[in-house]
Amino acid sequence: MKQTGFASCPSSRLLAAALGLLAWPGLHAAAAEVPLEKQILLDPESSLRWTVAESTVEPSSARTRTGAPVWHWHVPVDHFTGELKYPIGWPRANCTLRDAAARDWSSWDYFQFWVYTETTRETLPREPAGLTLYTPDKPSAYNRPLPELEKGQWVQVRIPLSQVPRRQDVRGLQFHLAESNYRHKDQLDLYFDEIALVRYAQPTLLDFAPEGSVMFADQKQLPLRFNLAGVKPGESAPVVCELRKGGIALAQMTVEAGRGPQRLTLDLSRVKPAAGEYEVVARAAGGAEAAARVRLVRSPWQ
Repeated sequence: MKQTGFASCPSSRLLAAALGLLAWPGLHAAAAEVPLEKQILLDPESSLRWTVAESTVEPSSARTRTGAPVWHWHVPVDHFTGELKYPIGWPRANCTLRDAAARDWSSWDYFQFWVYTETTRETLPREPAGLTLYTPDKPSAYNRPLPELEKGQWVQVRIPLSQVPRRQDVRGLQFHLAESNYRHKDQLDLYFDEIALVRYAQPTLLDFAPEGSVMFADQKQLPLRFNLAGVKPGESAPVVCELRKGGIALAQMTVEAGRGPQRLTLDLSRVKPAAGEYEVVARAAGGAEAAARVRLVRSPWQ
């Protein structure tokens, strides 16, 4: 990464912090209300259709979130009439993404959807259902359980696409459940709304934090990590990182960063900060600030 920086020496020594190495929680003040771009993948009013086993999928207006139709996946659990070798089986619903443009998720930040859950059970099992993304096929698929589902509630599931290794070639998706987690004749109804890809519309810093929340004051470098979103693959954006005390920047560095995870080291060699509590702050061009705390403690060699 291309980088520039400056350092400003404080006019007086700060009071020493306690020697106990107590961790400080990061602020993680990523941009609030950051504008998002969205692409609906599976619209109930489109021509896309599902292939199912031991279940049914159809558009429905019986349980809607915004008034528009949603996908209704109905599973009547049956421990005796499933596949011949596996009567207690895996009801599932598959949808193939036939449009080549819809298969490349590499320029998006999240895959998300809303789910409303109805069931004849009093409570859901620990893993009510699961999701598979074929990237591009079953042997290399991405699998994720859906433990966050709640009976009688709309729940949004948002999956960072940084967790999906082959997100540039997603051929299809599947929702499934294990009948072994249910009793015979249980009924499960899942209503899916707004199955979509989402990305930040401007450069946005995620997961910004120092590598350690406590460090010795005589260390010459402060390692920082963040994930840059809202930048197209192959492009970059300037990111400014600062060490601050009382709102005053003591050290600053500017880097040209690309999309995805980043690591940089903020030079403190000319600052020589005293022990105390500081704030590290970063901002991407056109975006809001992200911040975290760091505590500098007096080293045994000072």
